Parts: sequence; C-alpha cells; structure tokens
Amino acid sequence: MSDLLRSVSFVLLATRCPSCDRAGPAPCAPCIAQMGPAPEVPVAPGLDDCLALLSYEGPARDVVTHLKYRNARATARWLAEGMARLVPAGALDVVTWAPTTELRRRSRGFDHAELLARQVAARLSLPLASTLRRVPGPPQTGRTLLERRDGPQFLASASLAGRSVLVVDDVVTTGATLASAARTLRAAGADHVVGLAAAHPP
Repeated sequence: MSDLLRSVSFVLLATRCPSCDRAGPAPCAPCIAQMGPAPEVPVAPGLDDCLALLSYEGPARDVVTHLKYRNARATARWLAEGMARLVPAGALDVVTWAPTTELRRRSRGFDHAELLARQVAARLSLPLASTLRRVPGPPQTGRTLLERRDGPQFLASASLAGRSVLVVDDVVTTGATLASAARTLRAAGADHVVGLAAAHPP
C-alpha cells in the first residue's frame, strides 16, 4: 500500500488508543506492550473450562472499560482476535454470550459481550446464537465479592440439546456470571460449556 493510500485509510478510519489517546490503532503498540496475559482463571461450577486473554490492569483495563462504557468499538476486533486464539480448534459447536439487561443495552446502545461474541464467532467460523436472556437486576460491577457470589440470573431462549457452547463475557472476576450462564445453558441441554473473557483481574 502506498503512503498516500495509507494516509487516506487513516483519515477515513481514524481511531484513538483508549488508554493513552494516541491517534492511530486502537489499542496502540506501546500500550499493547504494557499488557500482560491473564492469570489462570478458576473454572467456575458448570463450566468445563474458562479462558481469558488479558490481565485486567493498566492499558488492558482501559481497553475493556472504554469498550463497555464509552462505546469504543474499534477495540473489539483486536480483543476478539486474541480471544479466539485461546480456543482449541474444533472443540465447540456454537458461540453465545452472557447478555446485559435490556435496560442497560438500551442505555448504552449495544451489548458489549454480544459484540465480542460476534467477532469471536466469525474468527472461529462458528454460528452465533442468542441463547440467554438476563433477568433484570443490579450490575455485578461495583458489588462486593459476597454480593457477586450468586451472580445474575438468566433464562434460556433456545434449546441446546447435545451442543458444545462457548459463552463470552468481557471480564471474569469471581466467575459468578459465567457460572450462572452455564447453569442455564446446561438446563437448556448443553453438554459442554466453556467460558471465554477478554480479561481477568490479577
């Protein structure tokens, strides 16, 4: 690509790094260099495995929170590419996500977990299915560990008889959200459930 075409594509697709606010790729290379891999994620009840891409601190935390709360969607593709590389090839049948409530979805204009799941499914060449509906309730963010323990409640909106399911979320902290999602997915017939998140706290 010529320098002219590079400059034109930058003008048309201009983005800023959500961590340092530098113009260019989101996130930028210097901020990526400061990110570390996620520590080992405890496998919550109901899950067969749980995977996470980044340690939820520093620039990685900025990337995830800007996607979730500031609609910085340009980072979703980069996150999804890394997340998809964690998933063993051929191990799963379908991708879904742990949805936010309808009220929060409307206030933000989108569901960040769905956006990540859609991108992950495309990279894994797997179908994406909306299989869960979240029962209205308080967000997990900002709650104590004790308050998080039971997690949000979900309802199944599709049968998953005999399916192996990848359920995507942004951050796995205590694992309560993914555990609750896994219980609902198994009640809908799933026989194998793997959790996948963009980040996990150190």
